[in-house]
Parts: sequence; C-alpha cells; structure tokens
Amino acid sequence: MPGWYADPEIRVFAGQYWIYPTYSDHAGKPVAPSRFTPAQKAARLRKTVRPSYGMQTFFDAFSSPDLVHWTKHRRVFDVQDAGWAAYAIWAPSVLQANGRYYMFFSANDIQSDGELGGIGLAVSATPGGPFRDALGKPLVGAFHNGAQPIDPFAFRDRDGQVYLFYGGWKHCNVVRLSPDLKRVLPFPDGTMFKEITPPAMSRGRS
Repeated sequence: MPGWYADPEIRVFAGQYWIYPTYSDHAGKPVAPSRFTPAQKAARLRKTVRPSYGMQTFFDAFSSPDLVHWTKHRRVFDVQDAGWAAYAIWAPSVLQANGRYYMFFSANDIQSDGELGGIGLAVSATPGGPFRDALGKPLVGAFHNGAQPIDPFAFRDRDGQVYLFYGGWKHCNVVRLSPDLKRVLPFPDGTMFKEITPPAMSRGRS
C-alpha cells in the first residue's frame, strides 16, 4: 500500500479485511487540501507540535478479501464532516454496531482542557464511508487521570458491552460506552474514567 501512514487498525466486516490508518504526511505529490469552515481556519492558526499535523485532516482506508490484494478507499473521513475538528486527525478505530459503522478518532492534539479537541465519533452506513460526525463535539474532550484524549481503541466484550481504551502522556484510560456508543457510562463503582496505565507505559514516552 503506497503512501506514508501510521497507527493502522485492522477489522473484518462481512468477510473483508479493512485497515484504517493515520495519514502521516505527503508521499510524493501532495494531496488536495480539505475544505475548512471559518472556525476550523481559526483553530488551524494554533501552534502545533509538528507542521505535518496540519496535513492530517482526513483518513484513507484499505480493504482486501485475502490480505494480499488491496483496494484504497480515499477520504473515508474528512474534517469537512466534523466542524469542531481541524487538524491532527489520528488513530481511527472502527466498530460495527446497531447496523452501522462507528469510527472513533483523535483530533486537534489538545495540550490542555482549554482547547477544543480530543476523541470524536463519526458514523457511516458502510465500512468504506463516508463517515460523518455523530455528536457535533468530542466524545472525550478533556484530560482525565492525566491521559491526553488521543489514540482510541474500541473493544466489544463477550457480553456485548463496548469499551473505549485511549490515552497519551504516559496514561491510559478505559471507559464504558452506552448502547448507541454516543455516551460515556459509569462503571459499577461510579467511576467514569478508569485509569489502567501499565507500569511500562508510565515510564515510557507515550
């Protein structure tokens, strides 16, 4: 699969393998820019850790029947379909539920609770998109237990309960999601954001 991608997740939907990666940077000819609202343009004026974050405004996906032959699906998600997101679109995680496909994603690389961004949710009728914003705001838009809200992974347990694992800045959280995947629910002990940081992660870089 030519290109410069990172953070790949693989899923199986209806007998097809799907890879959803982060678009990391231009490889060869630059891709066409996304369309931005005035609010998104203003958000993009904020200083970012790396200039390439400004290019990360969409996701491509790849599908295969056999893990050998792959088809590229361009821009299955774009910030033009999520008005609060503007750059640093990272680490998609897609789950099938309720007859639809739900994509959790990181946006805007927030550095504090005073910035708009975090983990969003988009939905599509097909695994190849287009995925469109489902909430109009982040699902997780603040730091909890010291965890930056990035790099989500959606997991359905054997009892059908869906959990979302995420984190950065040496902290990892897990949350319980509602049946429609649009809300964070408390655990039986009342905790909303449960820290599960492994010791090696707390000593590492991310």
